[in-house]
Amino acid sequence: MSILYNKKDPGMLKNYREKQRFLSFRFVILIALLFVSGGCASNNIKHYLRPNADVNAVRRIAVLPIESLTQDQYAGEKVRRVVITELLSRGVDVIEPGEVTNFLRTLNKPLWSLSREDIKKLGETLNVDAVMMGSVEAYAISSGLTVSYPEVSVNFRLVETSTGAILWSAVNTSGGASFWTRHFGTENISLSETARRVVKEAVDTLPVSYKTNS
Repeated sequence: MSILYNKKDPGMLKNYREKQRFLSFRFVILIALLFVSGGCASNNIKHYLRPNADVNAVRRIAVLPIESLTQDQYAGEKVRRVVITELLSRGVDVIEPGEVTNFLRTLNKPLWSLSREDIKKLGETLNVDAVMMGSVEAYAISSGLTVSYPEVSVNFRLVETSTGAILWSAVNTSGGASFWTRHFGTENISLSETARRVVKEAVDTLPVSYKTNS
């Protein structure tokens, strides 16, 4: 609705201009809030780094099968592939997954029951400094009252094979529907893209700089 004023009345003209400036200011603030809300409220990362741990001394890693605690039985393997890609992109020497699988078959026990001695044996047999292990706790398209959105939650641990100690751990989740989804009912990012983003953000908390050291 337009604001009417009398051009011959300076007071009304001044009031009109002040209202226009106020409306313009509110519009700019609204746009800024839309961008901030759309880009910052999607993830919640928690990570731990063992005090005095020299993660850069870990040059060769075995990524164990990632456990799926979701209804998607393949979620763990999907996330495992993304983890391997992320580590390789940082210059980490990741052992061939087939070698890891063959070794685990010789143990003939579930992943959750691996002991410190099992991990030490794995390190000696496969010549790796650490193992990456973890789980996928959410991997699905979730539905709200009026919208659907991808939801991914991961939990990772980096365990030193020589000691069995946890060097680093991270938990990250997509955090549910974004601002745009809640208010406009749209979500452009796919489930696989969400998984890649969640894994990348988790691995980003791992302080490695292999590319500059090699």
